[in-house]
Amino acid sequence: MNDMLDIYIYENEQLLEKLESLFLVCEKNESFSSEQVADIFRILHTIKGSSAMMNFDNIANLSHSLEDLFDYLRENEIREEDHQQVCDYGFQALDIINAEMVKIQNNDLPDGNADSLINEIKELHTILTNRKTPSLTEVNTSISQADIPFPYEDGHCYKATIRFQNDCKMESIRALGVVKAVETLCYNIITLPKDLLEESSSNEIALNGFTLYMLSAEPKDELLNIIQKTFFIEDLEFEELDESEVSNVFNISKTVTEETNTEDATAEKETSDKVVAEKTAQKTIAADHMNTHKQSFMSVNLNKLDSLMDIVGEIVIAESTVTKNPELTKLQLESFEKTTRQLHKLTDELQDLVMSLRMVPVSGIFRKMERIVRDMSSKINKKAELIIVGEDTELDKNVLDNLADPLMHIIRNSMDHGLEPAEERISKGKNPVGEIRLEARNAGGNVTILASDDGRGLNKEKLIEKGIQKGLIKKPKSEVSDSEAYSLIFSPGFSTKTDVTEFSGRGVGMDVALENIKRMGGSVFVDSKPDEGMRVQIRIPLTLAIIDGMQVSVGDQSYIIPVLAIKQCFKPNKKDLFFDTNGNENIYIRGNCYPIVRLYKLFDIDTAITECENGILILVENESETYCIFVDNLVGEQQAVVKPIPLYISKTLGHIKSITGCTILGDGSISLIVDINGLSR
Repeated sequence: MNDMLDIYIYENEQLLEKLESLFLVCEKNESFSSEQVADIFRILHTIKGSSAMMNFDNIANLSHSLEDLFDYLRENEIREEDHQQVCDYGFQALDIINAEMVKIQNNDLPDGNADSLINEIKELHTILTNRKTPSLTEVNTSISQADIPFPYEDGHCYKATIRFQNDCKMESIRALGVVKAVETLCYNIITLPKDLLEESSSNEIALNGFTLYMLSAEPKDELLNIIQKTFFIEDLEFEELDESEVSNVFNISKTVTEETNTEDATAEKETSDKVVAEKTAQKTIAADHMNTHKQSFMSVNLNKLDSLMDIVGEIVIAESTVTKNPELTKLQLESFEKTTRQLHKLTDELQDLVMSLRMVPVSGIFRKMERIVRDMSSKINKKAELIIVGEDTELDKNVLDNLADPLMHIIRNSMDHGLEPAEERISKGKNPVGEIRLEARNAGGNVTILASDDGRGLNKEKLIEKGIQKGLIKKPKSEVSDSEAYSLIFSPGFSTKTDVTEFSGRGVGMDVALENIKRMGGSVFVDSKPDEGMRVQIRIPLTLAIIDGMQVSVGDQSYIIPVLAIKQCFKPNKKDLFFDTNGNENIYIRGNCYPIVRLYKLFDIDTAITECENGILILVENESETYCIFVDNLVGEQQAVVKPIPLYISKTLGHIKSITGCTILGDGSISLIVDINGLSR
């Protein structure tokens, strides 16, 4: 059951995401296309069937009621004013099912009650049905069954009587599944009972089974094999009917007058044969495509990928321990060096492959933000559009999971604080529909996420006043920079709103976003212009597992600096050093001045190398500035398997802003990994 539950959760999460995207598109277009209705119906049908088999009856019943509604939409048109109500019910059902899925993932029972929503959906279905809106088939030219171009002489009529096992549940759904499985191979299908989804039909099917009549050009064995693949069939009777029985069932007259033009009949038959050939070809292509797809992709448990990544990390450490063993480095072993180079190459390839397996596009997280924008637009009466750029950019699965919460808070902040009401936007000459933009792009070993809006922007003066009031700013207003003022929005308990609402006013959103991003080794930079909007730039590493680093020494300690942050390493010239008016040490390089951070002072390390000309300066760059780090020596490049700071240290010292983690070196010692963003702060 655990394996089945994992499959159920995985498949339904994918289906629910797709369903939400379809509802968002349909709501935006204010219409349901036939393809979208068919996709929604198919998804709801799958969720209902799988939930029923897992005995999650409340999810199955809710899906069933919504499926009935979209079954009506497949054959009938609805008025424009009904579109929004259908979408609203769809989103409400999605929220309930998602909440139940969370319970299932937490090993709880999905015991939510959706009866009120089910009744509302049924009421809408009844209203639409009683309104007698012309069906799509009635709008088109009416074609009787006798006019169906069926080459009876070359075709067959089959009758299948099917009975399901006792207590298999959802018998009407299983019957409908049989019809869907064979309908692409048939010209016409009739079922008894006629409407399989009616409640009375469900009881009849459970007691006596159902009968299926099929007009098809396919051989008997092919249809029989498809039906036999259906689960929980207890008894199946399959037979081919003769001509008289066909006429009774389908009301087809085989009488052809002698005046019938032979050439027309021949042309008609050729056209019919062509249709049959095209359908057969389409089936073959679709089957080949499905087979290829199944052979090319498979789902893997994320825990297994985590374990695989841990093993690769240990292999990297073991390789470093062997290749940098001090007893071996003293020996000149040519074959050993050649083998270690090959081992290093294979380890790198294995590491890249495992990391690529964990990479997933940011589109899944970005698309979830569409729902937040949609819900808030209706609740706070602000029209907004979400524009997504770079949704194919990939991130490590663990990093991406931790990114959802910060993005949610940033988007909600833009909606509630940033965007103006439509009347105010019109008075400013803006589009009444606000724009929120999400963009992702690769930047070396990092991914940059940009979240921006075209709202009123941040009020610097108001932020500074609030910061002084809360004791967050200790200097005069004139000395507070833009970045310092804008960064106040990430302070705990900080909010410029006086009224507490469902979405803001408590000051507990943006600080949570910042902490989550910092925990991933990322950084945040805020920029804003009055009446042009606000932009939040997030930089996060592609992966949290293994990084390429430069090992440096300071006294008897060693540290790792990420290679991707390093621009240059050099021996400084004393004449290029100077101190600014605040007493900060700087260096002049190629026409630019850069501050110097001395690690031995920062970490209080005893070292004999304190003069700059005796040590090494490393020029590094983060998202907002460039500066130099002073160290004793460069040891060499080192692949660092990032491990968290031991719990007892973090509990004792708290969060160390200048350290992002630690790694194990080849000799078994531990080296700390420098946080380039935290070090500058």
